[in-house]
Amino acid sequence: MLTESELKQIAEQTLAECNGIPAEVNVSTGDSALTRFSDSIITQNVASKTVGLTLRLLQDGHIGKATTGNLSAAGIKKCVDTARAALAFTSPDPEALPLVMPQTYPSVPDRFVKASAEATPEQRAEGVIHAIDRFKKDNLNGAGIYSNNGGAFVLANTNGLYAYSHSSHASFSISAMSEDSSGWAQDHDDDIAKVNIAECAETAAQKALIGKNPIGLEPGAYTVIFEPAAVAELLLFMAWDAFNGLAYVEERSCFSGKIGQKVVGENITVVDDAYHPMAGGQPFDFEGMPRKKVTLIENGVFKSPVHDRRTAKRMGIETTGHGLPQPDSWGPVPVNLILQPGNSSTEEMIASTKRGLLVTKLHYVNILNPMTLTLTGMTRDGLFLIEDGKVVKGLKNFRFTESVLHVLNNVEALSKQLYKTSSFWGGGGTIVPAMKVNDFHFTSKTEN
Repeated sequence: MLTESELKQIAEQTLAECNGIPAEVNVSTGDSALTRFSDSIITQNVASKTVGLTLRLLQDGHIGKATTGNLSAAGIKKCVDTARAALAFTSPDPEALPLVMPQTYPSVPDRFVKASAEATPEQRAEGVIHAIDRFKKDNLNGAGIYSNNGGAFVLANTNGLYAYSHSSHASFSISAMSEDSSGWAQDHDDDIAKVNIAECAETAAQKALIGKNPIGLEPGAYTVIFEPAAVAELLLFMAWDAFNGLAYVEERSCFSGKIGQKVVGENITVVDDAYHPMAGGQPFDFEGMPRKKVTLIENGVFKSPVHDRRTAKRMGIETTGHGLPQPDSWGPVPVNLILQPGNSSTEEMIASTKRGLLVTKLHYVNILNPMTLTLTGMTRDGLFLIEDGKVVKGLKNFRFTESVLHVLNNVEALSKQLYKTSSFWGGGGTIVPAMKVNDFHFTSKTEN
């Protein structure tokens, strides 16, 4: 992995090659590795080292962009020549904005842990063996992924902007399987030493054991307690399609034109906050603008989407610092989403439920209608029946079809503890509580 000084030198060399054409460069470096296992056997180890350079030239509204993984002098020169050639052939972009001037960013804790970036296959194998040994006590099979990475990048331009960020991450995800049940757990952290493999293995094992001999229920509306991983899945599409500033101004968001209106229950507040102690966010966006904390929904009232410079200009306001690399057709998105907690706990939610379901995670969720935020997906690796305040049986999985707005209008309780989790499709770390919801609609059974 390249150091900051090496990244900065490459950025300066690239900008110097542009010979006075306004230019922005992003130079990145990263190491990543993972160990996969299934049927309680390690099946794959992979590792990669990557470098990348993206150059954007901007002149009289024309944009020329090129990328390369060749950071030699010849590679950089070729990349500049390619961007310059593209600049000559592109039509002017009437919405193109000038390059950002130098900015000052809030100080954030250092998120890079060398041990996370440099963990070896042997270290990951030790973790997998530890978990599988736990499963053997109950004749369970294990499958999952143990991954680690580290990365850094520099963003600079010919106006003198300079921004640097580096981070690391480690994640352990495991499923325990019996002949007719499965359980799942995951933990992740910037510091690989803080990933609790023993707790993951025990949680997954207990879910698989409780879920043996599952029964089937008829589809319909149920009271449902969602564990944090399932809550994060529901919120991901809200981040992408509802809080997206471009979707908002183009009236493709379910919140378009609804600033100041009540859109969900009064017990729901959602913010995007890169500076939250659990977030570990980056203090600037990919345009180089400082990232702001944004209240998206407050006590059920929609307050604002997030913006980059382009959507902010359309709205006549300042950017919130959520831009993606430009030019960007997707639009700005919140990447440090937080659903504010309540005052309950998962145990209290279960104890207060006469009859309902406990959902560990949701799988392969996708959007059906962005204007109603209607999603479909399946339960997986831990669906349980609750009766008289206790988890009594494992259940066969369901497919659901439900609007996130309907869900957030029917939240009975939120846990006071927050959890940082990620979704099936990625989307960064989402910080959420567990959540008890009434009138959640399951639309069909699945095969297991």
